[in-house]
Amino acid sequence: MRARSGHIKFDKKVKWKNLVSSFRPLFLKFLEETQQLPEDMESVDVLIEENLRDLRNNRKPEGYNREGLMRMIFPISNQVEFYVYGRGKTIEVARVTEQLSRILQKYRLKHTIEWDRLKVLADKKDA
Repeated sequence: MRARSGHIKFDKKVKWKNLVSSFRPLFLKFLEETQQLPEDMESVDVLIEENLRDLRNNRKPEGYNREGLMRMIFPISNQVEFYVYGRGKTIEVARVTEQLSRILQKYRLKHTIEWDRLKVLADKKDA
């Protein structure tokens, strides 16, 4: 499957703080699968802790919005959701999104996956 973005939308009952236990493995899997895991794990631990602080306070986390082939972005929204956006191979976005979905399933966080929603939003703005 080819996709430029994979959107994970959580069930309405899921709150930001419900993601606390799954966030570390989710974030590490994202960095590992996108080959963006730095040698300096201390910086990764700081990023994870900053995101966990937001989640514990039931706030939207920052995610991973750095230069790279892929980003994990938590958009400003009234819903609990995030998306994986890729600027490289479109096949990789689908694979990484599916991997992250498996982690969320292990933690029993109900969610759905939508593909290329950014394109739909961009098309609506152009209309």
